[in-house]
Amino acid sequence: MNRQKANRILMSLLLCQAPLLVHASSNYTSYRGGDTETSILPQNQFETSARIDAVTRKNGGQLYRLDLVKPIPLSQIKAKPKTGRVKVISLNLVTDKDERVIVKAFNNAIIADSDTVLASEILSLSENITAIEIQAEAMGANANLDITAVSTKEAPKFGTREPDNSCNKKFDSILKEKLDLVQTWAARAESSAQGSWQEKYASKEYNKYVAEFIATLKSDKNQFASPDYMLTLINFFIDRHNASRPDSAADVGYKSMAVETFEAFMLSIQSDQICRPVTSDSLIKISLDFQKRQESSKSDSRARKVYEMIISKIGKIIPVHYRKEVAAKNFNFRQADSEGYKNYKLYTASKPESLLKGTYQEMALNAYAIAEQQLAIEVKSLNNEQTYQLIVEFQTKYNDTANYPQETMLKYLTILSEHSNFLNFRMVQ
Repeated sequence: MNRQKANRILMSLLLCQAPLLVHASSNYTSYRGGDTETSILPQNQFETSARIDAVTRKNGGQLYRLDLVKPIPLSQIKAKPKTGRVKVISLNLVTDKDERVIVKAFNNAIIADSDTVLASEILSLSENITAIEIQAEAMGANANLDITAVSTKEAPKFGTREPDNSCNKKFDSILKEKLDLVQTWAARAESSAQGSWQEKYASKEYNKYVAEFIATLKSDKNQFASPDYMLTLINFFIDRHNASRPDSAADVGYKSMAVETFEAFMLSIQSDQICRPVTSDSLIKISLDFQKRQESSKSDSRARKVYEMIISKIGKIIPVHYRKEVAAKNFNFRQADSEGYKNYKLYTASKPESLLKGTYQEMALNAYAIAEQQLAIEVKSLNNEQTYQLIVEFQTKYNDTANYPQETMLKYLTILSEHSNFLNFRMVQ
């Protein structure tokens, strides 16, 4: 009895001390309008949480980056909305060598504040992690998201980055000031009698300010105007180029500004600005808008030629963006196959003259290539009956030449037939 009483007293003392130990290990600091919380866990584990406030409700989400003050190995990542529901489209860890490690548990995961914490598998990484990148979207109402980093080495510390000049909208206003001067002299040149002294002088000043605008636009390869503003400028310049007197200073100057602004836009896309991610879907929407404007222009107009050049160049870069996005999503066979089919249908439905027809075809091939790789892996876990049923399914699709690419279906069938030891596969034509 004395021993049992002593044990009860000891347990009571430990329970009284536990809250004090937890409280002593907590530390709150500001992070981009949210909070971070550091805790010491059993077995030499340390965790720190950072909050992403007001997760975007934009379809496709937004890329958020949480930087670590000191690069350290991480053993696990956890996530839980503080309010609302959040779809985590992807979560990558950025190493000190600028390589990205996919955390599979967060691929297309939907979690709510009423759910338990979503935790990744234990990460067996030796690399030091410098940042966590999260592509996330709020589902419905406003939502905040808590991301927790766990390490067995020391407590992770989140910190803010220096402001990125490339995402500073002040550059928009700088360009606007330059454009105001361009517009003033363009109006004077266009309203003057052709060949007059007024036109010559106004054209000279106009050309000077056009050169100054372009020089400002290209002055810093790491600083860009916002994508929306650049797109507005491109359309405006093409419109003015089309409306100006042929071969006039305004005609040549506006075309130069349209082309140079478009090149700056393309450079900004390839710079992978974290604060302004541009997805393949958004690039397709931009291309379709340009295509609509091109089709509404007269067949022999100057605007039509510029738009054709622009659409062609964007169409070539879309598959590059798409390939990175599909690889980051870590699709299984069915998911990649569905993605390939979606783009293949867009390809077959596109008119022959559509400048995006080849883009859709390349996107379909990229997705189907991943599906083929995944099937080669997943088929190893299938039994003979499952393999046979897939052969039946894709034999039917192989015969449906209007809706499915025969070459891809044949690759699937080859992988499946080679897996079956008992089945003498023969293609039915």
